[in-house]
Amino acid sequence: MTYLLFFFKMKICCNLKYFVENLIGGESNLVTSYDHLFEDENGLLNFIHKQNLANYKSLFIEVTKPGDNVIDSASCIEILLKSLPHAVISEKNIEEDLSNNPLSKVSIRFTVFNVEKPENDYKHSLITPNTDEFARLFSHVNNEYGKVSTVLNATNDYYTSIYQKFPEVAFTTDIEGRFTSINDAFSTAFGMNIDDVKGKSVEYFLPNNNVPIRRHFFRALRGKTVEFEIDVKNKSGNIEHYLFHLVPILLKDEVVEMFVFGRNITKQKVMEQKMERFAYFDQDTGLPNRMRFNEILERCVVKAKKINAKFHVMFMDVDRFKSINDMLGHRAGDMVLKELAKRISAEIPKNAVLGRFSGDKFSIILPEKNPILDTTEIGKALLKSIQKPFLYDNQEFFVTGSIGISQFPNDGHNTMELMKNADLALNYVKQQGGNSLIFYTEDMNKETVRRLEIEGSLRKALEKDELFIAYQPIINTQSRELSTCEALLRWNHPELGLIPPTTFIPIAEETGMIHEIGYWVLKKACKQIKEWQNDGMPHLCVSVNVSAHQLQNNRFIDEVKSALEYSGLEARYLYLELTESAMLKYASDTIEMMRKLGELGVNISIDDFGTGYSSLSYLKNLPIHHLKIDRSFIQCFRMDSPDFAIVNAIMTMGHGLGLNIVAEGVETKDQLTLLTKIGCDFVQGYYVEKPMQPDQFYSWHQNMKVY
Repeated sequence: MTYLLFFFKMKICCNLKYFVENLIGGESNLVTSYDHLFEDENGLLNFIHKQNLANYKSLFIEVTKPGDNVIDSASCIEILLKSLPHAVISEKNIEEDLSNNPLSKVSIRFTVFNVEKPENDYKHSLITPNTDEFARLFSHVNNEYGKVSTVLNATNDYYTSIYQKFPEVAFTTDIEGRFTSINDAFSTAFGMNIDDVKGKSVEYFLPNNNVPIRRHFFRALRGKTVEFEIDVKNKSGNIEHYLFHLVPILLKDEVVEMFVFGRNITKQKVMEQKMERFAYFDQDTGLPNRMRFNEILERCVVKAKKINAKFHVMFMDVDRFKSINDMLGHRAGDMVLKELAKRISAEIPKNAVLGRFSGDKFSIILPEKNPILDTTEIGKALLKSIQKPFLYDNQEFFVTGSIGISQFPNDGHNTMELMKNADLALNYVKQQGGNSLIFYTEDMNKETVRRLEIEGSLRKALEKDELFIAYQPIINTQSRELSTCEALLRWNHPELGLIPPTTFIPIAEETGMIHEIGYWVLKKACKQIKEWQNDGMPHLCVSVNVSAHQLQNNRFIDEVKSALEYSGLEARYLYLELTESAMLKYASDTIEMMRKLGELGVNISIDDFGTGYSSLSYLKNLPIHHLKIDRSFIQCFRMDSPDFAIVNAIMTMGHGLGLNIVAEGVETKDQLTLLTKIGCDFVQGYYVEKPMQPDQFYSWHQNMKVY
């Protein structure tokens, strides 16, 4: 705004210059204009001397004389010509209002210019008082100047008002960076008036770190408008954040002044910081989230490539974390994550980067000093720290962790490869039981590729009719007759041949395909048993394995109903086998599901009993019909073995609860004899028969031998 006012003044001067230069020739520069009243010759001479008027190259003088005066206008003009030989003088012959001139003094208006006149050309330097044309022209110039001055003053007031009432902070400085003016908003914000700052450097009201504004000021001196943010102390002494615009004011391509205006963006900055924290940081732990961690890792990769450095990426998660949420609630899970974040931070170096990647997975960037060794020791320290007890609601519990590690550049040249391979290593650890750490190897990638191939083929296995069910007989130890058969899923891959269930079932569970496959097995097995019942085996039962993932499906009850309706099989002939480990993992949900299944009339078997390390109290309250002793207790089953005591104890307890006991993995006649002797109800194993396809099973039953 100061720039606009200054430009407008120059425009006014140029208008008057136009008249003057056309009158006298040459270049002119307006210096001043004023009126003087005097009574006699001495008063006029004293005024000329006091104002140093003789030093000016050219003067325009207008003489106005009232009616009766001490000195006449002719004498006045003569004195002026003698004292000021370069003056241009005009006599104004009009009647004056004497109300403001009671002494009837002579009034002289001096308009002073410095004029570069052409040499040897005096025809414009002196105009006689009787030159009417000059008098007319000079009077016109003077009137124009007066009009423009009035407009100038009004415009100046207008823009000054805008400048002062401008709602944002504004001020001007000279080219040395010293204050020349401030507006009202500046005074209100910083508690200073113009007298406090005028002539002082703008650094006067800035914090100690004023180097940035110097740099911005120097850029503006080169004629560039500069925008920058800076912290400023307000009148209360608090630091606030401002966005300033530094605008250079130029005349003839030279910077003559600086205009600065700024806006307080403290609230906006706080909001931006909150939004950034929400977008880039985990709300529970305060750690960088996945997006932020990726950005940091990307910068680490770029830097490492420049300096040929190495570093490690570590992925770590909590083993069986879901069971904490299931048993103790999500608040307990959140508490564990927060505590883990603190423990991990305490174990890793200060220059390491810790983030929460997702769920219970943490991600760490470790600068490498002593390859492998340092990272291994840090990993071991982390695992040890995780194993320390947690306390929630006066209940102490323990968790373990798994860690997978990749190294730059050996295991990846970009962010995606490093994280993928660290994750592969983590998954490998968890598949091996967890509570350990491992570095990525190329073999893991091959295993992953193989798993992906199996997953891709498994998705098409049902429609290609590659899956089938094998049936293994379960006989009554007393009658040695067929009682039940277990339906076992098999996959005959066209290229890989028979793929073990231990290979493809976990993949089906991870991908969610287990629900579709499990429903198919359930329908197929029920249908087959009903056909065999109609074909000479009226009391044959079937035992179908159920994945823990299936039990978490709300539609599972409906699927069981649908399979029974589809096949026509009565519910009492269907046994659903649940592993003890599945019951432990999803205790509350599983127990509720078992009650609903019991209401349908379906039988429940607990598979692999004795391996889950769980409480036995649930046995007396659930609709359980069979306990299947795990094969690990039967392999070395002899009268003098520790396994004998365990098996005998399980049977005693089971019978006491009214349950039937099934021993699986029976491979010898001695095992069958001993199990029969101690009261085992049913046996299953290779000694009886291996799993068979339906037609083989039917033939086996027709020719069944006595065991």
